[in-house]
This record gives sequence, C-alpha cells and structure tokens, in this order.
Amino acid sequence: MKMWKKGFFFVCCSLVLASCSSIEKETTAEAPLEAASVEWVDEEVKSLSKDTADLDERIAKLEKEIGDVSASEPVVFEDVQPDYWAYKEIMNLSDNGIIKGYPDVGLFYPERSITRYQAASMIIKALDLPLSDSPSVFKDVSKSHPGMAEIMTVYEHGIFNGSNGSFLPNEPMKRRHMAMVLQRAFELEETDVEVADYRDVNPDLDGYDAIKIISQHGIATGSNGSFMPESPTKRSQFSAFIYRTLQVK
Repeated sequence: MKMWKKGFFFVCCSLVLASCSSIEKETTAEAPLEAASVEWVDEEVKSLSKDTADLDERIAKLEKEIGDVSASEPVVFEDVQPDYWAYKEIMNLSDNGIIKGYPDVGLFYPERSITRYQAASMIIKALDLPLSDSPSVFKDVSKSHPGMAEIMTVYEHGIFNGSNGSFLPNEPMKRRHMAMVLQRAFELEETDVEVADYRDVNPDLDGYDAIKIISQHGIATGSNGSFMPESPTKRSQFSAFIYRTLQVK
C-alpha cells in the first residue's frame, strides 16, 4: 500500500513538473527548464494584460486617425487644383482608375507631353481591354519591357500601328496621332455636323479624317483656328480628350 502511494505521488509530481516545463518552453526556449513559481506566473499574467491593454489603445487610436483622414477630402494631385482647366476630367479619370499619375510624389504633371506608351495604357483602361500575352513584334519593345502587354494589346486591336517596325513607346504622342488612336479605339464615325477647317490641317495630311471626326464629336476643337497636328499632346489634354470621348460613347 505504501509503495502504491509513493508511486502515485511520484506520478503526480512528474505531471506537475512536465506541465510547468511546457509553460516554460512556450515562454522562452533559451531559458533552462524549471518549475514556474506562483509569483512568476502572476507577474507574467500582469505583464500580458498590460501589453494587451496597450495594444488595444494603439488600435483604437489608429482607427480614429484613419477615420479622421477618411472624413477629409484629400487632394489627389498637388499640381491639379480645383481651378485647373482640366480638373474635372483628370479627377474623373483618376476616380475610375484610368489614370494614376505619380503617386510616389503626389503629382500628375499635367503640362508634360504624354508618351505613346502612356496613351496606350490609358486607352486600355478606358476600354477595359484584356491584356495580350503575345510576344512583342516591335524591335524597340523587348520581352522585358514593363509595358509590352499593353503595347501588344493596342497593336492587336488595331489602335496603334507603330512605324517601320518600332513602337516608339517613349516618344511624345503627336496631336494628329492622338486623333487617330481615339477614332480607332472608340470606333468614332463621321457625322453630319459641320466643322470649320483648321488652317494647319489639309486633306493630304495623314490623320485628316480622324481630326475631322473627333472635331465633329466635340472631343477636340483646336485653338484659334489651328489644330497643331505635329505638336505633342499634353497629359492634361489627352485626359480631357479621353473623358470627352467616354461621354460621347
């Protein structure tokens, strides 16, 4: 009987020690194994409770800060203020995910010339076209080019043609080329609307029909009787043209 009691006592002690050792292992793997005292456990519980309370306080503070930010109306682009001539158009395209500007600096650079690649990207987003997975057919667009999928998409849809085997992705988009890609992309057709001839656009110009068509739809109207077909298209201008085209379609 005594031997049984001793054995039972030994088993109980072993179980207690094993349980305490498990707690210690979960607390710190580097400390030596030992049975936790009541005082040690109480201190750890207090410390854990304090950490939890601090964390809850930080979360509550963060949620309040997020709420304060959401309640305000942030300026998306510092260089496109409400009094800018194309503010409505740029903000609309931004809200619809068609443009994003340069988020790392919070700017849109509206007066910069838009590149052919940037114009292609905007048209794809405006039309919600699925991206191509075809290899590049242009000698200046390698398979590692970040815009290869967008460039091949507009090429396969007949929106951009390139020139002599090149796409010229970083070249500024000329205004006549802008008219041509918009007319192709949105399949704009000639109307009966009478528009005045531009003094710098003659019927022999490559892009004449497209310029006439987008003018009939009120997408572009030129300036003081000129269209400036060879001039670069500004980012603000192309945004306005895209916005107006979407209203037509």
